Amino acid sequence: MQKNREEARQAEYRKILRKSSTVYREIVREEPDLFHRDLEMVLAPALDSFVLWVLKKAQQDGIKRLYFLARDGYFMYRCARIYCAAMQLPVECRYLSCSRYSVRIPVFHLNMEDALDYICRGGIDVTIEKILSRSGIGEEEKAKVIREIFQAEEDQGVLPYARLGEIREKLRNCGRFMESTYENSRKAYPCLQGYLRQEGLMDPVKAALVDSGWVGSMQKTLNLVLEHMGRQEKLTGYYWGLYELPQGAARKDYFCYAFSPEKGLREKVYFSNCLFETIFSAPHGMTMGYRQEEEKWVPVYAQIDPQRAAFMKKLEQGFVSFTKRAAKQGRKLSEIRTVEYKKTAKQVLALFMGKPTKMEAETFGILEFSDDVLDFERQQIAEPLSGKEIRANHVWNKALTMLGIRHGHIKESAWYEGSVARYGRREAYHLFQYRLYKYLLYMRKKYYYLKMKEREDD
Repeated sequence: MQKNREEARQAEYRKILRKSSTVYREIVREEPDLFHRDLEMVLAPALDSFVLWVLKKAQQDGIKRLYFLARDGYFMYRCARIYCAAMQLPVECRYLSCSRYSVRIPVFHLNMEDALDYICRGGIDVTIEKILSRSGIGEEEKAKVIREIFQAEEDQGVLPYARLGEIREKLRNCGRFMESTYENSRKAYPCLQGYLRQEGLMDPVKAALVDSGWVGSMQKTLNLVLEHMGRQEKLTGYYWGLYELPQGAARKDYFCYAFSPEKGLREKVYFSNCLFETIFSAPHGMTMGYRQEEEKWVPVYAQIDPQRAAFMKKLEQGFVSFTKRAAKQGRKLSEIRTVEYKKTAKQVLALFMGKPTKMEAETFGILEFSDDVLDFERQQIAEPLSGKEIRANHVWNKALTMLGIRHGHIKESAWYEGSVARYGRREAYHLFQYRLYKYLLYMRKKYYYLKMKEREDD
């Protein structure tokens, strides 16, 4: 039964890829095992089409240097360098070791209200411990803050989304927390500045960032730091997709490939940003900060699980092989139909992410993921869920809980579609319910984004 389903899935991928015939016939290899099949027919075309779109857009915009942000930009960086060399493109590609943690912590002291918003953001299974860890303060200070303001029974365990505003106010009124966060940030600021200067971000070169996206806050934060350092021209950004923009950000400086805050509702519903981050990552740990070794600033990486590093290396080999085969075609960048290629790549990725087979969910769903600033607490990307837990994620249960009308904790999966496939019963019904929830979620996000832009324009 599973074998027949996998054969049918391969036929579906093949049918979609043939719409971009040059890519299918000359580059894609049909592999016998599922991992390499999905790499060749789904993941590599998605990465390849995005990289080609970025390079073509950069040329059109007169960009001379592209900074690919760790860790989502690692494979993008590797493949872009291959194309730049093969096509002799006048674009320099650099890899910038950074993370939300390594960039955010040093700038908290510049605006503590923004810092509190970031520290008290939502996520999967948010706890007081997770919130305090986002601030960057030490373990001793965290323990003192917990003893001072978080001893109530309701503060233990996973926090409902509706309580995050209350937690924010508690922290805002806690002198110990605010002072510790401010001081830790102030001390980290020169290290970030030193690394950015070393990597050429103060050079008078027209440059842009490349990243997966989702909100685009890294672009805003980096521009804030660089403006303080004296950079004249703002960095623009190229992203796979953006659900929204940071408050006050200029829309013209953010370029989207698959979906944007205003467009791509269906693309968002059939897309999993958590799965994207899990697969398109790097074979090194997250950037924790920067230290000076003699006269050089070096990123400090967290440890990475050896099995995960090996998996990323395996993916890297496949992506590089695919890109080298594509680059050998000898085509000019202007000759590549990036619009057609994008449409094809998005279709196979939507099928893989939005309606995976059981074997796909088992193969990729066991990869570990963390949606928090620090990725120390990890879970399987397609967390095994019971029937009751699957149903709890249906549209009305999710909506009522998020609004605070229904109390209780919903066990979530970072790749719900994969969890449903692993569960293996009434898949179509469960996916229908979850898609309804995602449609409502992204329609709501679009509405609030447009209202925010209206207020900013007035």
